[in-house]
Amino acid sequence: MDTDPIGSPDRFSLVAGGPFHAFLRRLGLIGEDQLPLRKAGISIAIVAWLLPALLAVVQSLFDDTYSGWGYFTDLTVYARFLIAIAVMVATERHADARLGMLARQFRNAKLIEDEGLAGFGRALEDADRRSSSGIAEAVLAAAALAWSGFTARFVVELAGSSWEGRVAAGDVVLSWAGVMASYVSSSLFLFLVLRWTWRFLLWCQLLFRISRLPLRLTPLHPDRSAGLGFLTIYPTVFSGVLFALSCVVASSFLKDLSLVEHSSRAIWFAVGGWLAISVGLVLGPLFVFSRQLYLERERALLEYGRLGSHHHLAFQGKWIEGDLGGEGLLGDPDISSAADLNASIETVERMRIVPVDRATVLGLLTSAGAPMLAVVATEIPLLELFKWIAGAIF
Repeated sequence: MDTDPIGSPDRFSLVAGGPFHAFLRRLGLIGEDQLPLRKAGISIAIVAWLLPALLAVVQSLFDDTYSGWGYFTDLTVYARFLIAIAVMVATERHADARLGMLARQFRNAKLIEDEGLAGFGRALEDADRRSSSGIAEAVLAAAALAWSGFTARFVVELAGSSWEGRVAAGDVVLSWAGVMASYVSSSLFLFLVLRWTWRFLLWCQLLFRISRLPLRLTPLHPDRSAGLGFLTIYPTVFSGVLFALSCVVASSFLKDLSLVEHSSRAIWFAVGGWLAISVGLVLGPLFVFSRQLYLERERALLEYGRLGSHHHLAFQGKWIEGDLGGEGLLGDPDISSAADLNASIETVERMRIVPVDRATVLGLLTSAGAPMLAVVATEIPLLELFKWIAGAIF
């Protein structure tokens, strides 16, 4: 019998549960651990891409006024329906394991004072319950459906004619493939994006609530974040989703570049802006601990500085100002204690006020930037780009 309370880190999940998972369970795509099977993402993505494809072919064969072959050359179709949907579903298992591990670490590392454990449990329980809320998923699904229907007609109106439909007598007429893409495939893609956004917001709120609990921070911790250094693992939870969205953004850039000529400055600004926004959004939640880390560092600098002053004044009085003449200095524990104390003060001085390291930033830049290489290749040949990167690194 499972005796763990709902608010226990061992029961915590921002991924499992909810009506969408219940639907996947009916399709046999949910495992015994209540998470999507490995085949789930690929299966859903193939169906999302194939349904509009079949309708585009059928209508092209039977309607002389319509040509849906552009569906098969539209990069945004592959990015949205095949890559993004598959990755966003497939990454759920990895995300669930990582988020659970991070939640347990707060307890296992004894980072929360005893009087804050009840608040910690309530925060986990609230986030868990809201992540699988049927009402929340219904709102997300309705928003995705409404937005997809609006944008489909808007895109056709701008293009005048595409595989999604055409403008006739001033009215937008969606094709069969356009209707299917708008109300099924695109809606599913947007729903998954909004669902991950909802999880991200819940994770932000959870970190904020934890940051307001009485924490047991240790300024001498070797992670240079007073014991919170394990949070540098968190961005990997959303790196898959970031890669999926970056594929969609890159395909949209490429599609726009094939239709409209833009300056090199505009292209580089767009790519750089996307990378900055992506990294900033994912790392942003970690700044909720900045105040506590800053105060802890400030307190430690004062306390260890005072301790260092007392120690070194005593050391100076004994060995420098005293009449020992250096006798017995070799191997004396006073020398070792002075070195250890200096190392402790240096550790406090290097303490970060945000639990972020270089590897975390590079990982996010890789996830967001890899798909952008296709856009950059329009300005710089890939071979020259790889030579430049290799030269910069090595």
